[in-house]
Formats: sequence, structure tokens, C-alpha cells
Amino acid sequence: MNRKNFNPLLYFIADPSCCLGRPVADVVAAAVRGGVTAVQLRDKSGDLVQIKEEALAIQLVLEGTNIPFILNDHAELAAEINADGVHIGQEDLSADQARKIIGPDKILGLTAFTPEHFTALDPLSVDYVGTGPFFPTLTKPDKAVLGFDKFSELVKNSPVPVIGIGGITPENAAQVMMAGAHGVAMMRSISESEDPCMAARELLNSIS
Repeated sequence: MNRKNFNPLLYFIADPSCCLGRPVADVVAAAVRGGVTAVQLRDKSGDLVQIKEEALAIQLVLEGTNIPFILNDHAELAAEINADGVHIGQEDLSADQARKIIGPDKILGLTAFTPEHFTALDPLSVDYVGTGPFFPTLTKPDKAVLGFDKFSELVKNSPVPVIGIGGITPENAAQVMMAGAHGVAMMRSISESEDPCMAARELLNSIS
């Protein structure tokens, strides 16, 4: 996987804490069967041994699929296991630092949700941004919801593709795409589903 052929259309954020007790790699495998185009592992436990085990299991699932595997937060670990990329937040290391760690050909994603964040973007380092929450979300309940108009305004000024995130379901995903998103990211609507494959398929159908 090269950063130049990254498809952000249906971006699944796999969080072990939201998988109903199932192994995160099993949920990822089901989501892949449903049509997700990218997978990010988001484990906020801080247990790097556990995170590495989960990451390696997910890499095995994705082997041969051409679906990129992106690790949240941990640029050094992403480089160590040869992940396809890393996603960082505004309070993590800088995009330039992350790029130096992962190298020139890996995917680098950044969380951005204010005009200032977008103004500071360097498309030579950053490949995409995750922007939201578009709708209210349980993941970050205290964060201000952007909604259609604010999200659309940010997308217009973005030098890189924008992935919408936050409260996205099959029922509302089309609104995010209409606001200018290049893709949608979701976590709970797939990982908390009894049938992650069907959940991913419904999401894909709603935006295709």
C-alpha cells in the first residue's frame, strides 16, 4: 500500500473497547467482508504490548486485500511493524515529526476541526484529515458538533481529502458526503453491530 492509492471512502476505526467482547481482528475481518476501504486501530489503553498484538493480528487479516492498515497515535510502533500509516491528533507529535518516523511513502492522517488547523496543513506531509464530529457522538460527547454548514466550509478550504467522523450511520452518511467529504469514518456503527459485515455493507451502499 502506497499513500498515493489510499481510498478513504469507508474508513473503519476499530476500537477493542467497542467490539462487544469480540477480538478486534475478528470484527475487522467481518468489516472487510462488508466492504470497508481502510482500517485504523484505535486502542487508548496505553498498553503497547497489547496494541502491538492487536495490530499484528489485524495486519494478518488485511494481508493481500490492498486495504491499508493505519495505527492511531503510535508512529514508532507503526514504523516498527511496517503499518501502512499512522493517524495523529492535534495534541500528539507534529505531522513533520510523524512523517520523519514513518517515512515518505506511508499514509499520514491528522485530526483537524478548526479553520486554523486547516490553514496549518502541509499536503506534502499530510495525506488526509479526519474532521468532526459531524453529528453528536458517544466517543467524544463534550466536543462541539460541526454539522453540515461548518463541516462544508472546512472542506472547501482543505488542501487534502477530508474524512467525516462522528455519529455516522447508514441513515445519515449520505449527508456527510453531500457536505463535501471524500469518505466517512465510523467506529460504533460497525463494531457494536451484531453483524459488522452487514453494517459495513449498509454504510457502503448508503454512500455509493
